[in-house]
Amino acid sequence: MALTYRVLCFGHNLMLLETRQWILERRFLSVYVSSLSDFKRVVEGGGFDLLILCHSLSRRDFRKAADLVHDICPRLKILGLSSDTSVWDPLLPEQVMVGMDGPRVLLQLAQETLHSN
Repeated sequence: MALTYRVLCFGHNLMLLETRQWILERRFLSVYVSSLSDFKRVVEGGGFDLLILCHSLSRRDFRKAADLVHDICPRLKILGLSSDTSVWDPLLPEQVMVGMDGPRVLLQLAQETLHSN
């Protein structure tokens, strides 16, 4: 049986989260949350390989989520989605996807992030 990676997607736009989950489920087990309290609860449960921080997050929520992940499960890989890299803290995510280049690129970057050191 092939290894299936578990992906957690965090953002505030439910329509985009549902769309991303539909895309991500083609290759991964995917879960999404839209509130910081749900995010904390799910992260504390563990078992995820990749966290995707969506562009709908405020800089404050992005930072809180990244800090929480680094405290609870520091080995969890992070992929940030953004339309503008200036709003993201470049020290936090392993990769930042800029420009929302579509489903194929999202899947490719998720895979690359999972396999990065």
